[in-house]
Amino acid sequence: MPVMIVDHHLKDLDSWFALFKENPPSQIGSWRLLRGVDDPNRVYVIGEVDAFDVDAVNSFFGSEQMQPVLAQANEMSTAPIEIVWLKDSPH
Repeated sequence: MPVMIVDHHLKDLDSWFALFKENPPSQIGSWRLLRGVDDPNRVYVIGEVDAFDVDAVNSFFGSEQMQPVLAQANEMSTAPIEIVWLKDSPH
C-alpha cells in the first residue's frame, strides 16, 4: 500500500497547525500527524492509500484549492516542504 510522507520543518507549530486544521489532507486513505522527538517543530503528515487512489491524492494536493495552502505552509517553514511517496519493498 503506497504511503505519502509530507515533511515540514516549521518556524512555529501552532500557526501551522491552525492552517492544517482548516485544510486537512485528502479524505482518501488514512492519515496521521507525527512530530519529531528531538525537534518538535519538525512535523510529518503521513497518508496510507490504496494504489488505485495515488492519482486522486496527487490531484488533491495539486489542486487550485491546495496550492495556496501549500505555499502558505512553505512560508511557515524553515525548509521547503518535501513530499515523498513510498511503497512496500518486494525484498
